[in-house]
Amino acid sequence: SIIILFLFFAPVAHCRAVWNKKESEMEGNAEGENSIDVSEWLSKIDHKTCSLDVSNLSLSDELGEAIVRSLCPATLIKLELGGNNFSSLTVSALAVLLKKNTSLRHISLDSNPLTSGNNSNESFNVLAESLGGNRVLRTLSLWRCGIGLQGCSALFKALQHNTTLVSLEIGYNNCAGSDARLTKEQLDRNRKQYYDQLAAEAQANEVKRNESLLKLQEQERVEREIDVVEWLADEKAKREESRRVDMERQLLTEQKEQAYKQRMEQISMMEEERKATKKKKKKGKKAKKKK
Repeated sequence: SIIILFLFFAPVAHCRAVWNKKESEMEGNAEGENSIDVSEWLSKIDHKTCSLDVSNLSLSDELGEAIVRSLCPATLIKLELGGNNFSSLTVSALAVLLKKNTSLRHISLDSNPLTSGNNSNESFNVLAESLGGNRVLRTLSLWRCGIGLQGCSALFKALQHNTTLVSLEIGYNNCAGSDARLTKEQLDRNRKQYYDQLAAEAQANEVKRNESLLKLQEQERVEREIDVVEWLADEKAKREESRRVDMERQLLTEQKEQAYKQRMEQISMMEEERKATKKKKKKGKKAKKKK
């Protein structure tokens, strides 16, 4: 077996707190005579890890069936059921769950008498068949579950069609070595495919990160160019404003100088006129004296 390093989290929806054993025949009566309250066990769902652990509680097969049938098939990632008295009823419920499963990746059933009780072999064969068509489950523990040659054969035959399971604990059961070897080869192929998939996803993510980095760098370059262009435009506007102010100041100075020059010319003309008038008066007085 191997350790799965990646967990895929999904939101956990509300599951049924009461399971009706005859619900397929009696729709709408969820709390009738054949109902089993599983709220105590569903409350153990860890919503952070999307997992349910009811292991080592010595729960009955009837209760195990009720718990499994009350679970939402697209919510849990990990289901730990080891160390109880789960048998054909729970196995049949699990077979149904796995056929609808879109999220459950890890199941532990170790130390349960899975093949004891009425119709146990038939139920386990149905479970094996559902595993063959499942494309989500990654790890499965059936350690010390009392599985015989027939059950192991059905399980190994079904797993030849499974392409996603990468870890199977099957120790302390009565399994043929030839079947185990074939299953190991299939799991090895699944692991290689899984690791190749992870590598491809990692490579794709790396390409996306590089593309994002290049895009960010290009965006920063464009922003720097825009900043430079805006700075140059601001500097140009400042220079133009400075030239306009200088020209206005120079024009004002020239206007003042021109006005001053005109004023001085007027004063000079007035002074000359005054002198001429004074001189003319003096000449007039001299002419009168001579007469």
